[in-house]
Amino acid sequence: MFGWFMTSLVYYMLWFSAKNLAGSIYVNALILGLAELPGRVFAFIVMEKLGRKATFMASLALASACVMVSAYDNKTSRKVMYGFGKALSGSLWAVIYLYSSEMYPTKIRSLGSGIGSASARVAALLAPFISDALTLSPVIPYIAVGVVGFLCTAAFILVPETGGKALPQTLAEFDNLFEKKETKDPRV
Repeated sequence: MFGWFMTSLVYYMLWFSAKNLAGSIYVNALILGLAELPGRVFAFIVMEKLGRKATFMASLALASACVMVSAYDNKTSRKVMYGFGKALSGSLWAVIYLYSSEMYPTKIRSLGSGIGSASARVAALLAPFISDALTLSPVIPYIAVGVVGFLCTAAFILVPETGGKALPQTLAEFDNLFEKKETKDPRV
C-alpha cells in the first residue's frame, strides 16, 4: 500500500509542479509525457533480469533522488531531473501493478490491489497541495517527498520477491512468500 502511495505521490507531484518549470508549459507537458515511455520499457526489461522488488526499489530511490535534486534552483537541472523523475515514475507504475497482483492470494488479490489503488488516489489528492506549497517554500516539498520516498524504499526490504514464483492461491501460501525459502514455479 505504501508503494502505491509513493508511486502516485512522486508521479503527480512532478505533474502538478511542472508549471514551475521554465519554458512553455505545453512543451514541458509533452516532454514529461513522452519521458514515461522509456521508463515503462526499462521496467519490463529490468524486471525480468533483476526481479520486481529490485526494480521497484531502484526506481523509487532514483525517482526520490530526482525529486530532491529538483529543489536546486537551476532551470536546466530541474528540467532534466523532472524528465528522469517522470521516466522513473512510469517505471514505478509498471512495476507496482504487476508486483501487487502477484503478491496477494487469489481470494484477496482484487481487494489487495484495490486498497493499494485507493491509497494511490489519496496521494493523487495530496499532490496538488504539496505542489502549491512550493510557493511558500521552494525547497521543503521536494525534500519531504524525497525523504518519504527513501523511507518507502527502505520499507520494501521487508517485502518478498514475487518474480519466478507461483502465484499464491491461499493465505498459507501468501505467508510462505515471506519465508526465506526460494521456491521456483514448476510451470516456468
